[in-house]
Amino acid sequence: MCVGCPYYGVRYGEQLARKHRRVVDALAEHAPAVAVEVDKPVRAVRLFGYRNQVKLVARSTRRGLLLGVYRPGTHQVVDVSQCPVHDALIERALALVKRLVERSEAPIYDERSGEGWLRYVAVRSSWMRRTTQVVLVVSHRRWPGEKDLIGRLRRSRGIGSVVLNVNDTTGNTIYGEEFVAMTKYDALIEGVGGIKLKFRAGSFVQANLSAARRAYEKVAELADLDEDDVALDLYCGVGAISLLLGCHAKFVLGVEYSKGAVRDAAENTRLNGLHNVRFRAGDVAAIVAKLGEEMDRIDVVTLNPPRKGAGAAAVDAVVSLAPRRIVYMSCDPDSLARDLERLAGAGYRTASVTPFDFLPQTDHVECVALAVRS
Repeated sequence: MCVGCPYYGVRYGEQLARKHRRVVDALAEHAPAVAVEVDKPVRAVRLFGYRNQVKLVARSTRRGLLLGVYRPGTHQVVDVSQCPVHDALIERALALVKRLVERSEAPIYDERSGEGWLRYVAVRSSWMRRTTQVVLVVSHRRWPGEKDLIGRLRRSRGIGSVVLNVNDTTGNTIYGEEFVAMTKYDALIEGVGGIKLKFRAGSFVQANLSAARRAYEKVAELADLDEDDVALDLYCGVGAISLLLGCHAKFVLGVEYSKGAVRDAAENTRLNGLHNVRFRAGDVAAIVAKLGEEMDRIDVVTLNPPRKGAGAAAVDAVVSLAPRRIVYMSCDPDSLARDLERLAGAGYRTASVTPFDFLPQTDHVECVALAVRS
């Protein structure tokens, strides 16, 4: 069993059954007021070679550079630089980065002493452009060999974007606040469900965009918008769902905490030629709480929060807008169940819950739920 893929070697039908039970059990435990039959999980198109982004810890060993992930509950790093769920572009880029870093004798960060330069390596791929973006997370900009290593990466085939992130903090937070583009292009562009998505380093993007496309399309389907509707898309990231909704609605407002993601989302609006989608950066609950004073109505709300869920403040703010439909996309069944329970108490009936298998071989399961105003 791989530390990152606990279901590796488990028959795929059994993987789906376990993920279905995971959602059913979460609803039973955290949402007793929600009575809904959970759909069968939507199968992944590819069981291997699907992952379009990775973030790996850099460690120095006697055998050279190790790129891996922490073993759960420890600081022991397990090598996953060659992994069957990474797509081919990611694999080639990681092999190249490892070779060039070792050749340059770059000092690898030691978390015990706080010394060294390279802390993490992140790679994203774009199948649309057949290229990758490499992000080197470093502790400082004082290593003399930095310029030469970056130059070699820039000249390497298959790498279209190189970015440095400076993280001089202690602890396990991967990214610092400063991203420095080392190439002309500081973003990737990928096609998702008929739209183009531009995203820079640091902006959240699903790790399996081919699977995410089908979930996003399910969100748009359940939103059931017509040309006179006004929609609100919360935790919108770089705007994938907002743009899909914008193809059907009169107006869409996307809200996201990350200013960088909102910048990408605004560019994606122009990239796709949509003029009825706008974005706002800031605390989601606080912004939504004020929208009732700014907008005459909100017909549909979609949410795609982080693992902890939307939470009481955001859910209550959404309910105050009285949308007829709420479509909730979640990466954690427990937090989804808790928020659906709160919606049930406010008069919203959960009409459907559909699991999606974004990450085969892992225990991760994504869900799209529909709640309608009673």
